[in-house]
Amino acid sequence: MARRTAVLSTLAGLTATVLPRSARAAPADVEAPDANAADAPPPAPARRPRKRVLVTGPNSGIGFDGACKLAALGYDVVLACRTLAKAEDAAARIRARALENGAPLSGELIPAECDLGDLGSVRRFAASAAGAAPLDALVLNAGVQYSGDNDVRRTADGFEITVGTNHLGHFLLTELMLPRLEQAAGTSPDGTAPRVVVTASEVHDPASPGGNVGLGAGLGDLAGLKASGADFAMLDGSAYNADKAYKDSKLCNVLFARELQRRLSAANSAVTVNAFGPGLITRTGFFRYQNPLFVKLFDFATNDIFHVAETVDGGGDCLVYMATSPALEGKGGLYYNNGIAPGEGKTGHKFERGEVSAEARDDAEAAALWQYSERLVGMSA
Repeated sequence: MARRTAVLSTLAGLTATVLPRSARAAPADVEAPDANAADAPPPAPARRPRKRVLVTGPNSGIGFDGACKLAALGYDVVLACRTLAKAEDAAARIRARALENGAPLSGELIPAECDLGDLGSVRRFAASAAGAAPLDALVLNAGVQYSGDNDVRRTADGFEITVGTNHLGHFLLTELMLPRLEQAAGTSPDGTAPRVVVTASEVHDPASPGGNVGLGAGLGDLAGLKASGADFAMLDGSAYNADKAYKDSKLCNVLFARELQRRLSAANSAVTVNAFGPGLITRTGFFRYQNPLFVKLFDFATNDIFHVAETVDGGGDCLVYMATSPALEGKGGLYYNNGIAPGEGKTGHKFERGEVSAEARDDAEAAALWQYSERLVGMSA
């Protein structure tokens, strides 16, 4: 409104300067404008008919399950996949599942290419029609891990692929989508605030049951970034270990979520940011780079002997909760974990608010990681 008033004042001044007095005089039968009109409050923004959510990695695992459930709830769902073909295939399977359930979708499915391992692809997505609409929820779910393959793989931009995809790709996507989230504030059908949801993991914490197997997550003093910049292999400068790289990427996810929430709160933004760990889910193809015999034995042990694994359905429920639950309205900076709880729920898991690791609570480290990330993705000078 202030900008509109300034523009109108400028035009009035130009008119007074350019036109002769006779031409400026208002006709006698024209009502003079109300002097208080400029001070009237702007009209309330129009409510949109449906909510819109963007999910990365919606073509498999809990991303696909969550996307199906969000679509069934009536959301418009942007399916952001590494290739357009994968996104279109996911859309077809989501529609087929809806028909099987006897509930055709009321919302729209928007397949889109957004390769998190290629910052150019992320930018092209953000500039496309699929990335242009107000966004009620941004679900940063996609992830890669190469445990068992200790050759250093790299993204299109030269980053180690695990941190480059799971953290840096999502970092840039979020920076580019924040204006769309801000646009959604006050215009959602039910008036709820926009959300960012980060799929992390309990393995970010070296003290957790999953995080204490093998080398634990830890970024140290970011010596790898300090010494090598974009050519880092490990963020802490240690010898490359693919399993630790994945755990480190999940620690980055939690640090990122907390630092983003801090910055949004400081700016009085309505957008909230929360992270969650969906539990150990083995039947998704996520472990495809490990020894096949080990994967079969691990899957059998965790699912059929010790009963500590979660199902894709259970993990998808966690994702949907984080994106939609009224209990999280207006709350940010939280971490929820789907921990083992014998006798609870369908699979012996309980999804509840938890505590992040000691390192994940290091605000100075979170700020330093943010600054390095900005430079690596080209969002700062």
